[in-house]
Amino acid sequence: MNLGEATIENMKELEGTVFELDLPEGGGTVKLTLEEVLPFVPQSRRRVRAKQPKREPFSVYFAGPPDVDTLPQGMYTMRSEKGDLEGIFIVPVGRDENGPEYEAVFA
Repeated sequence: MNLGEATIENMKELEGTVFELDLPEGGGTVKLTLEEVLPFVPQSRRRVRAKQPKREPFSVYFAGPPDVDTLPQGMYTMRSEKGDLEGIFIVPVGRDENGPEYEAVFA
């Protein structure tokens, strides 16, 4: 999937999909599950108004396995039978007994 064309609607169709993520420097792979796609509500702040965004902003949340260290924020390529997400920028946003959680924001 071309991430420039991603929308909340077409990403929502991928909820529950397991993606295989390539770790850097030949470090193998790890599986992340796309758990949830939610609208992103930017915080109001005083600034120069930018032009209207080309899509409704949204966030995508991935769950990682509990037995793998939390990945650093960065750009990754994720592959699945339903399509690839090449060059997606994910940020770790938490970790509990179920494993780490990651977020990618599309604006």
